[in-house]
Amino acid sequence: MVIHLVRIDVPSARAEEFSRWQASHVVEAVAAMGRSAIAARAKVRGDDGSARFHWFFELPSLAALENYLISRERDDLAQAFTAAFPDVKARLEFGELENGVRRGVRFGEEPKAAYVVEITLPASESANWAQWYDSEHIPAVLAAGAFVRARRFEIHGDDESKVHHLVVYDAIDEAAIEAYRAEGGKALGEEHATKFPAAEVKRSIWEWL
Repeated sequence: MVIHLVRIDVPSARAEEFSRWQASHVVEAVAAMGRSAIAARAKVRGDDGSARFHWFFELPSLAALENYLISRERDDLAQAFTAAFPDVKARLEFGELENGVRRGVRFGEEPKAAYVVEITLPASESANWAQWYDSEHIPAVLAAGAFVRARRFEIHGDDESKVHHLVVYDAIDEAAIEAYRAEGGKALGEEHATKFPAAEVKRSIWEWL
């Protein structure tokens, strides 16, 4: 699986307007990507009061993503975006799913929020980190009972000296995430920092729309 992630910063005065507009735009993007593509929209909680939205497209392969990126439909959608919101900034990223989808103990409930952890670390440490994270850390997080599933993506970038990972822990709601952070989450975060002190870690909460 490949993800195409669009990170969008919206002036707070236009956040409500953008939130309404984006739904139909994302539907058109998925139609242009093909039958195998799916999408999710998220509003990201920001500490500075700004409005941030993420479009999270899942495609079956890099070839499918490349075909979309060079298509006329994609150009038309990009022009429509710019025309409607010239003051909005969008950043595009893509990555690949690593080690499959991991199901949590609450599997079967519809996720309405996600706890997203972004980890950047030296390329020389990436393989050891991934082995530990997949075999020990993710199972420990899921065992806490707050999350429906976990997915880890390696995000492609230009700096070969570093590797960037995006881990999405889906939860039934934000209350489940806050309970995890107040209980076992802090200790697991400290363990991560102790084992991999060179890693840069950013955590955020996404509200699925």
